[in-house]
Amino acid sequence: MKLKAKMTWMIALSVALVVILLVAMLYAFTALFVSGYNHVKLQQMSLQLTERLERANIQNEDRLTQELRQFGSQFEGIGMELYGDDGKLLFSSANRTEPYAFPELLDRFVDQPERMFHGQDVAFVYDIAAGGNRYYVVFDVKGSALQQVQVFLYFNQYSAWPFLLVPLFLIIFLPSLFAFLFLLFVTRRLRRLNNAMRRADLQQDPVRLQDRSRDEIGELARLFNEMSDKLQRQYAHTRQVEQARTLLIGSLSHDLRTPLSIIQGYAETLQRGSAQDPDTRVRHSTIIVQKSDYMNRLLGQLFRLAELDDPSTAFRMERGSIHNLLQTIIAEYVLVWNDQGIEWQADMPEPHAYVKFDEESLAQVFRNLIDNAILHGSDGKYLGIRIRTAADSVQIDIEDRGKGISEEELTHIFERFYRGDKSRRSNGMGIGLSLANETVIRHGGSIAVRSVPAISTVFTVRLPLAEE
Repeated sequence: MKLKAKMTWMIALSVALVVILLVAMLYAFTALFVSGYNHVKLQQMSLQLTERLERANIQNEDRLTQELRQFGSQFEGIGMELYGDDGKLLFSSANRTEPYAFPELLDRFVDQPERMFHGQDVAFVYDIAAGGNRYYVVFDVKGSALQQVQVFLYFNQYSAWPFLLVPLFLIIFLPSLFAFLFLLFVTRRLRRLNNAMRRADLQQDPVRLQDRSRDEIGELARLFNEMSDKLQRQYAHTRQVEQARTLLIGSLSHDLRTPLSIIQGYAETLQRGSAQDPDTRVRHSTIIVQKSDYMNRLLGQLFRLAELDDPSTAFRMERGSIHNLLQTIIAEYVLVWNDQGIEWQADMPEPHAYVKFDEESLAQVFRNLIDNAILHGSDGKYLGIRIRTAADSVQIDIEDRGKGISEEELTHIFERFYRGDKSRRSNGMGIGLSLANETVIRHGGSIAVRSVPAISTVFTVRLPLAEE
């Protein structure tokens, strides 16, 4: 639930609570202070008695007594007496039969306001007419059954103020209290979020917030957790890149220093004229060219890797035949394989598979895979290249039967600057397979490897077929 909806429900709940409290207070006030008998209620009772006697059509005293007892049984805490217009006692709920003496009558009705105010027993007299006769009814009200006159008189005089101020207080206080508690709850959650942001440190474990609410702050907490995890991963990746860059500098220095020293040595020999024999000069020149080519290839791989890191660099994608591309590359390596005694096999059945690719980049991928097979699989004296065409893709397998790749190295083999064979530092900088992987991905394909040490290692490139 969003914060706006929560606040709306808070206000609605506070208003409903105000209404409930007002009703409860009114009910409690009525039950405690306004309950009991007063002049108005006793006057109504006299009128009810008049109507009852009129309907009963009283003919004798027994019937009159019966009606009065039934009427009096409806009211608790009240005694009742009925007098005729001549002062004769006709009925008494206390079963009195003798008439009152004059002093007794005066004592019953004297100082009534004082008695009422102090909650003492009070007698009230009302005249009624029934059946053409005039009667006087006296209600003896116990002090405990009287309405509390003090409170009644106070509220009768100042009734507007309490009934105005109490609701006004509740209407202001309760919503304010609910709003304060709600803001306190929101502020505590925001404070936890701020503290988490202050504790965030990329060099330590990511800081996480536990907030299961579905409102804006809960969503912000989840975004913070995701951001923290993402920054931690990016920091770890940056550290790996920095470590790889340090390794690259060391590898590049080593890999370039050796051929550069050889080139310099042979060039100085030629410069001094020490090599008089034409065959010696040709051999020295050939070595210089070979080492220069090796250095050029290393620098070319670095340049190509930098191009892949630049999103603005686009391949020149054109539709072409994978068969023709591989045949051209195989022709470049035939002499090398023959010189090293490597048995090679090319299985490329018809029809040709057509793919949209950048010729120079994809050719470099296959050259890197073949070079890798020659470098690490020459012990097996075998290299196989196979093409398999599916409904929407083409698969190219490059297999060697050398020493293979361990299971641990398989998980890192496509990482930049990773070299499984640490002992052969002059064989490259560990970017050939990484470059091949990223190039294939840019072509919309994938590259995978499976290896059984000392039996077979197969690199598989899958590329989507191009529409005709």
